Amino acid sequence: MSVGKVYTLCLRLTVDPAFAEKLTTEIFLTTWRNISFFREDVLFSSWLTGITTYTILEWMRNKGSMRDNPDQNKLQQIKVSLNKKNMVRFEVDIQSLPHQERFTFVLHDIEKYSNDEVADLLSLTKENVNDILQKAYKLLKSPEEVMDKKAYIDNCLNSLPQIIQPENDIWKYVFSALNKEQASELKNSDEHLKESKEKIQTEKEGKKFGFLNRKKK
Repeated sequence: MSVGKVYTLCLRLTVDPAFAEKLTTEIFLTTWRNISFFREDVLFSSWLTGITTYTILEWMRNKGSMRDNPDQNKLQQIKVSLNKKNMVRFEVDIQSLPHQERFTFVLHDIEKYSNDEVADLLSLTKENVNDILQKAYKLLKSPEEVMDKKAYIDNCLNSLPQIIQPENDIWKYVFSALNKEQASELKNSDEHLKESKEKIQTEKEGKKFGFLNRKKK
């Protein structure tokens, strides 16, 4: 899973370009810090998608905005950006959905999580997930002449871009953040090594003076 794909998922779930960029950087830092927990029997892309989803959900819950509608100013910013890139109208319709409907639809229909997985992620029942999905399908726009809306939605999903390029070069921020993280780890390691050497030296001197004291007795 590339930086672009992580950003795309962040953008679809948060409907906030600036925050999606910041969040993408933080997700790669989180991945770096927890790389020792990665299991070889799991696809790295699946693992990274899980980290991305949980990170965004945690932010949304902390903000208390799971049931809010998208910020219209930020949505307009996205519309302008997508128009410049000739993105399909359906992308804008997805990001116009209320948060709960958008999260459920994106996770289920785009990221291909099962109903049970979506229910677990969003703390819902399986029946709730089905109800919210049906509501999302109704809210998504379609031409009047469309007879089978679900078939229309499935066709639109096939034409969705896998990657929406951000306005800024996120790789630059990711590499910069990772370099700072590594530099910090090296500094902490050097300081720990220095402290260990000083402790050993202090213990040696303590033993030395202790021996001299005992000798005087």
